[in-house]
Amino acid sequence: MKNFGGIIRLAATDLSNHLSCGHLTSLNISEMRGERTAPPFRAPDLIVMQQRGLQHEQAYIHSLVASGLSMVDLNGVSESGALVQTQEAMDSGADIIVQGALKDGSWFGRPDVLRKTDVPSGLGDWSYEPYDCKLSRETKAATILQLSHYAALLAVLQGREPENMYVVPPSDDFTVEAYRVLDFAAYYRAVKLRLERATAKDLQTSAEPTEHCEVCRWWPDCNRQWRREDLPDGRGVIHNQYVQGCSLSLTLIY
Repeated sequence: MKNFGGIIRLAATDLSNHLSCGHLTSLNISEMRGERTAPPFRAPDLIVMQQRGLQHEQAYIHSLVASGLSMVDLNGVSESGALVQTQEAMDSGADIIVQGALKDGSWFGRPDVLRKTDVPSGLGDWSYEPYDCKLSRETKAATILQLSHYAALLAVLQGREPENMYVVPPSDDFTVEAYRVLDFAAYYRAVKLRLERATAKDLQTSAEPTEHCEVCRWWPDCNRQWRREDLPDGRGVIHNQYVQGCSLSLTLIY
């Protein structure tokens, strides 16, 4: 989530964050406006997960290149530069595009991998489909939501909606899971609309414990709020017990 001249730029992560916790969206908007600063907190498990996730992504990309596919790698390229180079790579028909940049209006996305398929589009006799590398063997709603977002952005750039989107879970041969884009299109549009409405208005939200608390950078602030609360129904105590019981036990599977 970024502010460009008063216009809020939203990305795939903002969609999954909003699905996990509406209050998180409010906190991020407040930070973007300069009204508050996020606490200096990063869950140790999240750092390890990000490192292993990057290793998994790199191993998958290496396997694609080893199979003889041509690659355009945009890792480390600035957002503006990646937008131009992604379109150029798509126009030229590169087999795979790593960390490409996609944009439509105020919406933005950088999928792990875009792979060329032989389905015709506005680009020519080919088009692209999004792939997301994940450590978990169980695909979550947030992953499907992010892939749906990439598919929607691709549809604008190539003049055709991808037929499928893919999750790459850990496996020796990098067997992918295919999901039909149309099967999740209505779900994606509903969550997207909810987020757009949330960012258009100053919605009043309150901190509620969710699974995302285990890895959320705002957790210290919410935890302090729960500790201060002394509600008649004892809800503040319940909040504290929930959060203190979190073990930060994200399962990391190779």
